[in-house]
Amino acid sequence: MRKMRLKLVLLIILLAAACNGDNGTPLLSTLINNRMFVVLKGTYATDRPLNTWQINDNRLFVDADDNILNLSNPTDSGCTPYVDVNCAPSYSDLPVFIDVGEVRLSSRSPFSDLSEINDQSDSDKFWDTLSVRRQVYCSVPYGADTDNACYDTGGLINYVEFMNGRGALYPSRDVGTAVYTHAGVYVRAFATGWGRVNGTLPFDTFDNNDIPGSNVTPLLQYDPNIDSAQQSILPPQWFPLHHKIVEGQQATLIVDHSQLNMVLEIRFNIKENLMIHALNNAGQQQEVVTFSDWRRAHTITGSDLGFNMGGNVLTRARVYYPNLTSTLVISGGVQSERHYYAVYLTPETQQGENLPLAATPVRGGSDNTLGNLMTGTYTLQCRYDCNNDGYPELILREDTPFVIAQGPGFATRSLPCGCGIDPPTGCAADTGCY
Repeated sequence: MRKMRLKLVLLIILLAAACNGDNGTPLLSTLINNRMFVVLKGTYATDRPLNTWQINDNRLFVDADDNILNLSNPTDSGCTPYVDVNCAPSYSDLPVFIDVGEVRLSSRSPFSDLSEINDQSDSDKFWDTLSVRRQVYCSVPYGADTDNACYDTGGLINYVEFMNGRGALYPSRDVGTAVYTHAGVYVRAFATGWGRVNGTLPFDTFDNNDIPGSNVTPLLQYDPNIDSAQQSILPPQWFPLHHKIVEGQQATLIVDHSQLNMVLEIRFNIKENLMIHALNNAGQQQEVVTFSDWRRAHTITGSDLGFNMGGNVLTRARVYYPNLTSTLVISGGVQSERHYYAVYLTPETQQGENLPLAATPVRGGSDNTLGNLMTGTYTLQCRYDCNNDGYPELILREDTPFVIAQGPGFATRSLPCGCGIDPPTGCAADTGCY
């Protein structure tokens, strides 16, 4: 009997230790994830994004406003990537390195832009932490050996998933039932493996390793031409990448009290939007690969001499329950690499401030599908990359409103879109289509 009592006491102690950490956080839920799966995507398109060799004829976009000279593509000139500084790598050959530290949700202060968070205490009160397990994604290996965070976190495979539309599964725990209004992805560093400074290929540091190219994280925190006084009162844009629910999106980030499995998908437009920019860095002309300035114009002649390049990466977060979702099948497409089908919820506002709820490049006929859509009233758009900078900002036509019922199931719509349909005016049109 005494042995049984001792075992019971030990069991109670172990359960108490498992259920409460030093700060009262349930530790058991950090070990056993019963419901929520977190998926990160680095693409504008939720479904079947373009391969990198399909984007802009496999050429990195170049900022026409930055007066960058003598740049050519290796497929044309025969020069060697990363060695000949007059030669940019092809889109598909560009090394990319991403260091993600945390993923968080919040149901507090729905109108917040995070500027009121000044210290760790403010942050702890605002956010519910999904995961603090660092993940590093790399398109190619770096460092002299395998002693780095990319290898430790499966970053080579996760990079492929991050960019191919399926999404990289991020280790996480469950969070409580709530209507969440904010999602944050804390990107510690973003680096691209090409650049030059006064004609020389630079080296920078990523994950305590030397890499050819530039860690461009400092360039991405603020919009172009934001002075130091403004920066002091604005939150940085990459710590975290922030999605805030706006009017009409309230139903897209709900964690209910059922036992159904759910997916939190957070994505941001990286893959389709890589561009070569110039800046004046301490009197030296520097070229780097960051993101196209489709939304916030960048120029080396600005007041900050081209240093700030933020504001061109948008985010979108949604929670969906796979057992309740439907797939939208769209017909009327003509294959194009600059046209997209995109859906928003019909009531939502500020579409220019958020990525679509779902999107896919236009393919021929009815070979266009958008998956994992919860029940709701939607607007389907045909969009075109008017400026040939990787982001399809021009809406050519719309189909609205239509209702998708609770799944599982399929819905169908027809919307003409693609090569040779609705020639855009005032655009850098694809001459092969129009």
